[in-house]
Amino acid sequence: MKLNFWAISRRTKKRLKVFLLLLSLAGGMLAAAEARYAIFRLYGIEIDPGGILSEQVVWGTIKPHHEKFWLLFWLSKEKYCENIEEYYPVNLRVELSGWGRFRLEVLPLEPSFRMYWGGKFWYVAADGRTWLSSLRENSFIRSEKADALPLLSWSTDRATPLDLSGEHGNVFFSSMPIDKISLWYNNLKVLGWSEKVKFIQAGIKEGKDVVRLIFYDQEGGNGTNIMLLDDPKEWQTAGLAIKKIYPDISKISSNVFIDTTYKGKILVQNKVQ
Repeated sequence: MKLNFWAISRRTKKRLKVFLLLLSLAGGMLAAAEARYAIFRLYGIEIDPGGILSEQVVWGTIKPHHEKFWLLFWLSKEKYCENIEEYYPVNLRVELSGWGRFRLEVLPLEPSFRMYWGGKFWYVAADGRTWLSSLRENSFIRSEKADALPLLSWSTDRATPLDLSGEHGNVFFSSMPIDKISLWYNNLKVLGWSEKVKFIQAGIKEGKDVVRLIFYDQEGGNGTNIMLLDDPKEWQTAGLAIKKIYPDISKISSNVFIDTTYKGKILVQNKVQ
């Protein structure tokens, strides 16, 4: 039994030596081929669609050793995409299309609405990503729907919607309640007010979060103001009550202020000049 064990052990060692020799030989051949033909180099990245991200952006973000060994690039593709997405309002996806060749799918973000905060205008996407509406990269953004909606004005009384202190790049993640804001816009649509409201102002009144709607007047300026509770569930009841009193709200004097934040009643008064 002991002799058989040592016999098997010697055969195993011999096979292992042969395997290591072949592995070393193969490694040497690959190293020689790489040195002469660069077989592991990143050969190309097809940008689809073209014209959104420049070649300089796509290639300038790749680390030198990733460019020399495309498998490293493939393994770190998520981080590569994140680095570009921090500066450009896009979603990226990398796919392997051949030996050392890749396809980069570029999908521009679509803003859900516009926001005014910090003295600047911003676009906000459904996932909370936020960027300046003045970015030159917005030339490839489809912003028609967001531009057609009332502008959201975020008061300084509210929690800061963006943390600009420790961030770098042009695209930030907002801490705003995006789902709630989407319901505000949806309520305006249901009530038939989407095209009549000029601004949605998110602020605070007596310690409570409130929303002020500023309507257009007949000349396109600032018209009637309506104050609502922050909770979008409360908007339908208040809105229908107002529509019953004022069927065409755009014809009301711009001095009229309607407050629906009190329980069980609606206050109508002239604004202080």
